[in-house]
Amino acid sequence: MWYDRFSVKDKYVVLTGASGGLGMAIAYAFIEAGANLIAVVRRENISWDGLDKANPKTFIQHRCDLADTGSVQRLAETLKDCYPRIDVLINNACPNNLPSDDPYDLYKFEQIRKVGLDAPYVLCGALAPHMAEHSGGSIINITSINAEAAWPGNPAYITVKSGLRMLTKAVARDFGDKNVRANNVSPGYIHTQMTDLSFKNEETRKARSEKTILGRWGLPEEVANVCLYLASDASSYITGADINVDGGWLAKGL
Repeated sequence: MWYDRFSVKDKYVVLTGASGGLGMAIAYAFIEAGANLIAVVRRENISWDGLDKANPKTFIQHRCDLADTGSVQRLAETLKDCYPRIDVLINNACPNNLPSDDPYDLYKFEQIRKVGLDAPYVLCGALAPHMAEHSGGSIINITSINAEAAWPGNPAYITVKSGLRMLTKAVARDFGDKNVRANNVSPGYIHTQMTDLSFKNEETRKARSEKTILGRWGLPEEVANVCLYLASDASSYITGADINVDGGWLAKGL
């Protein structure tokens, strides 16, 4: 049937930052859609509300410190060795902001860069050729509308997300002839644990909502839905693209 093109059933999906609010929504979506989810987490004993126990064969966790390049390289080799193929790579992990009195603190920038750009660089470099050897795949990098629009006081995050956005396009260009696609999913303001304090502030919530065309914040599952589409064969002619899940924030004029 035509809708089978939208299926991700039995695909092997690697997801970094799987334990965060957005990552967990993506994890749930792929598990419910029948994929084999390989969740990359920094720490063990994460509460998955029974998702892992209910799906012991299709929910697999790998522990990795994404801030350590050696650990990321070892993870990539493990993934290639342990699974028959990798169909989808979703680079989601990235700290948003780290405590510092100086927004241009170099240490802060380095910590965000290691997780948000260096790790995807290593994983793309290792897994894109592996996908090419196994008839292709889809790489989905979670960037941000901050890759195109600057926010005050957070230059490290903006710089890292901008770099990730262009890494995606480079990978799309280099591996397109080998049936490996790469695309960006760029969320706007999404209500997660990370943004919950801002969301609960009525003034801030209203101000952010008014920036969008739809007049509201996004939900994590609305980002996950786009990831499902890009992971499926239904998106087979889409690569090197930026898909903004921002309620129309970047498109809004007057």
